[in-house]
Amino acid sequence: MKKRVLAMMMAAVLTVSAAPVQIWASEDPGVQVFQAPAQGTESTEIFTETGGELQEPAADEEPVQIQEPEQPQDPAQIQEPEQPQDPVQTQEPEQPQDPAQIQEPGQSQDPEDIWQDGTEEDLFTQPEEVEVFSDGGELFSSEASPKANSCTITACSGISSGKIRITAKIPKAVKSKDNYYYLFQVNPVNDSLKKRITRVAKPKSGKGTITFNLNTAGHPEYVMSKFAVAVKSKSGSKLTSFTRVSAPSYVNAPEKTSKNQAAYFVPATKKGLQTTNIQELTQTKSKTVFFNLPVSILLANNAERVAYKYNGKTYYFNKIGGYTQLVRQCNQKGIQVTVQLMLDWSSATKSLTASGAKGPRSSYYAWNTKNAAAREKMEALFSFTAELFGSNDCYVSNWILGNEINTYSVWHYPGNMSKSEYITNYSETFRSLYNAVRSNRASSKVFLCVDHYWNMTVQGYAAKDVVDSVAKKLNTLQKGVNWNLAFHAYPYPLTDCRFWSGKNSNYLTNRSNSPIISLNNLSALTSYIRQTYGAKTRILLSEQGFTSTSGQDAQAAAVALGYYIAACNPMVDGFMIRSYQDESHEVAQGLAMGIKGKKAFSVFVNMDSSKTLKYTQNYLKKQVGSKWSGKVPGYNLKRLYTMYRSA
Repeated sequence: MKKRVLAMMMAAVLTVSAAPVQIWASEDPGVQVFQAPAQGTESTEIFTETGGELQEPAADEEPVQIQEPEQPQDPAQIQEPEQPQDPVQTQEPEQPQDPAQIQEPGQSQDPEDIWQDGTEEDLFTQPEEVEVFSDGGELFSSEASPKANSCTITACSGISSGKIRITAKIPKAVKSKDNYYYLFQVNPVNDSLKKRITRVAKPKSGKGTITFNLNTAGHPEYVMSKFAVAVKSKSGSKLTSFTRVSAPSYVNAPEKTSKNQAAYFVPATKKGLQTTNIQELTQTKSKTVFFNLPVSILLANNAERVAYKYNGKTYYFNKIGGYTQLVRQCNQKGIQVTVQLMLDWSSATKSLTASGAKGPRSSYYAWNTKNAAAREKMEALFSFTAELFGSNDCYVSNWILGNEINTYSVWHYPGNMSKSEYITNYSETFRSLYNAVRSNRASSKVFLCVDHYWNMTVQGYAAKDVVDSVAKKLNTLQKGVNWNLAFHAYPYPLTDCRFWSGKNSNYLTNRSNSPIISLNNLSALTSYIRQTYGAKTRILLSEQGFTSTSGQDAQAAAVALGYYIAACNPMVDGFMIRSYQDESHEVAQGLAMGIKGKKAFSVFVNMDSSKTLKYTQNYLKKQVGSKWSGKVPGYNLKRLYTMYRSA
């Protein structure tokens, strides 16, 4: 004991003689620090420090006729489709400055000087506390140097309406300039620290579990963000004063944060039509509607433009009143709504397109996820759009990101990306849209989209390869992303609607390695998805078309048989005909896919009614044969006029 006391006295003398005197500024009397009790391995919750009380964190503060954008053609077609026209855009008045760069009133010129909660650094400066033995001797430090793996985020998830909880395990105390662990929003482009969100006191025992609770009210960016734990490794308030000590993590289960927990709307049958005309929907007795939403329309600078605050910045987006009124009408009439969001080229969208894909050379583009400002604007746009279509009187049930993304050179042009870069780019974009949609309406589904070239490469990659690669990448980015598949099961070739004929059978097999999947071998697709990803992964036949160039009887039979195959497959949730009427530029290529004024019109109107066979059987017997029902796996008459699905 005497040796120990003597050693400590000598150490004290050396310490006093070697260390300069430090003078600490007095604490702000209005700030209280919550310190968790030292009790083994404990969990510490963060509280807002306001005045003299400890509180939970406070939040920052006539039928509609829409001119539909030009319908995209199938990539196998020779002629590239025309650029979609904005159905609601008007002349853009000049904006005095880029809204994405508008600075908040009172915002510091240097963003590093102000924390996310709006407080200056000096309010949080606290002296380091020295732990001592019970006999008064100093406890020699056993803190670890701060490294990127010093602690582990064990949970980062939505937990309830407006609430996110982030939990981290601290195996050993991490050395720092104060007694706090900090939660930072990180830059998703390079995982560097971006903005401090809040902090929590270090467990007194050194190791333990820390917890950060976030309130998403007024902060739509929280559910979209990537977070990491950091410590203050240097004096000062700059970002460079902090060191990241955990791997970053996205927020799982965004649907739990949604205030709208309404159930997923299931339509009466699977029959649908692509249109923005409510009269066409009612005339055809369609139960679901599909329409394209080009991003340029959301950025149109007209009287419907409104301010939207996201992550401390103000952006301007369009309320697109024509579309919102159409969606409301469909909601009121029990018509399910599916929207395909596509990044077209315009002066307003060029900053959002992938950096290597500049210039109007394709129909639609991949998003720019490598530039921090472009990525944040993309997230803001997704968040705004999901809010716009997330209320119970104006909601979208199904969102599709991009068109036929496997045929990227025409429909999702990325520029000079490698395949790996392309998959990562699309997956990161999909994850952002997914979290925006699910945090605003928990039940809405998000889909990726491919064409019928399942194991063939035509102007891009094979569809199956893209589906599997995106699914794998999403799982590494964020656990629990429930993606779904929008599939285009067009006949092969497009110019012959008689998909049941047996022609080109070497391209159309009933195995998952089939080069092409059309309606006659649809079970190869649905079986693969069910066995690989489960029945929760839903399939929409979101774009179907049958040309009448082989005769109207053949087209009528194709519409009926195609619908029956979809209706009797429990993995399929929708069967949408893409053309209400013929398009002249498609007719010139031998593709007269419209149904208006043709025998197929009566078939389409009545094929999901209890009297369906009265309108379809004659065409089916003449074109397909007397045993046509043998071409429909799981055929059951009742399934033709009800909703038959496995989930």
